Amino acid sequence: LGLQVYFVVYDILLVERPEWAPEEAAVGLKNWLSCVTQVSTGLLCISESVANDVRLWLQKNPSLRHQPPKIASFHLGADVENSAPSKGLPADAAKILKAIHSKTSFLTVGTLEPRKGHLQTLAAFELLWHQQIDVNLVIVGKKGWMVDELAERINNHSELGKRLFWLDGISDEYLEYIYKASACLVSASEGEGFGLPLIEAAKQGIPILARDLSVFREVAGEHAFYFAGLAPQDLADAVQQWLRLNQTTQTPDSKNIPILTWAQSAEQLVGKLLMKS
Repeated sequence: LGLQVYFVVYDILLVERPEWAPEEAAVGLKNWLSCVTQVSTGLLCISESVANDVRLWLQKNPSLRHQPPKIASFHLGADVENSAPSKGLPADAAKILKAIHSKTSFLTVGTLEPRKGHLQTLAAFELLWHQQIDVNLVIVGKKGWMVDELAERINNHSELGKRLFWLDGISDEYLEYIYKASACLVSASEGEGFGLPLIEAAKQGIPILARDLSVFREVAGEHAFYFAGLAPQDLADAVQQWLRLNQTTQTPDSKNIPILTWAQSAEQLVGKLLMKS
């Protein structure tokens, strides 16, 4: 009938790494992807990295259609203040913010789930504390799936409330204060569709220490400090390197990361809807 149907794709990580979520989630995503690639005019991905993942998946799983769906990408917006930001500060907010201000604090933002790298991050900071490196680790994010042991480890940690802070389900308003109080964002996720915390950190001018993922390179370019490796020591070494660079103000400046408003993101998306091929 000539009707065009587009789907937005945030990521297809569970197609390649089903162990990152309960089995039914991975099966559901695979079934969804098989369906939409049959019926859609196009798939609009939130990064070119995701678009490349989708193209590769289509090569491995060719559609029965005469012509495959169009695939393109756009970037997300980051002006939370112009959406519907949640408000409110807990009773102990001033105390927590003072503690974060008091030391060099590394912040990680995201739901606690297997792919986010929280386990490696916590273990890395345990190594640093053992070496008498006096820094804070601030974890912001709700408890997700398959992380019961990690959550118990954090809740029973000897550094909790001292140099380790877990802020579960806080408001956008409070998170903005946390960003401003922190020295560096750590993004140790093993897989992402975009990486919005990098943009949020850039808005606040907070330096970034990120895993060397193609999507993080796409979003942050040369304006972040990257690390590789899955061992706790790999990240601990990267933190120490970052600290040495920071002493001489040689850390990459996140302020140079391009940032879109949601209006600009929508303009990008509409432009892709109107593309000829």
